[in-house]
This record gives sequence, C-alpha cells and structure tokens, in this order.
Amino acid sequence: MRTLLRIDIADAEGALMRLIGLVERRGFTIATLDKAASLNGQSTVTMSLDARDDARNMDVLARQVARLLDVRGVFTPDIEPQIAPEIAAQAAGTPHRWRQACPPRH
Repeated sequence: MRTLLRIDIADAEGALMRLIGLVERRGFTIATLDKAASLNGQSTVTMSLDARDDARNMDVLARQVARLLDVRGVFTPDIEPQIAPEIAAQAAGTPHRWRQACPPRH
C-alpha cells in the first residue's frame, strides 16, 4: 500500500542521504521523492512510499525519521472521514491536509 510522508529537513551536508538510507534500510521502497526549494536553510521533502511486506509499519518509520539529526518535523496525510460521493467529487481537487506524525525533537 502506497503512503505519503512529508519531512521538514535542514539543508545540512548528508541530511538527505541519511533520510533516504533510513527509509530503504527500514524496508520501504521510495516510489516518488519531491524536494521543495530551500527556504532559510530548511527544505520540505515529500515521499511516496511502498512497504516491501506487511510487517512494515508507517508509524514506526515516522518515529525513526523524526530521530534523524537534521529532521525538524514529520507529517502524514490527515485521513478525512467518509463523506457523501457528491461532496467528495467537489473536494477531489483539494490538496492533502497534513498532521504531525510525532512531536518535534527541538
């Protein structure tokens, strides 16, 4: 099952490589990776991830990513409650709403 993860990360040497390495070592495959332009020494990385097997847990991965040295915040998509199909059709073009996956370290 494909899931999204948004990470606020400092633009420090090796920070992105540590993030990618952790995700791969923890049993997830990166389907897509998008890094926004740096603003005040910090970037936003959005990853679309696939677990290699059913034993992998996204919540555990989010906590492990939050412990990385240069990570400032980890967010997952906010799952919206079931809504009527006619309302869902109107909301289809709206962007993801994010919730913080774990408390900030700093």
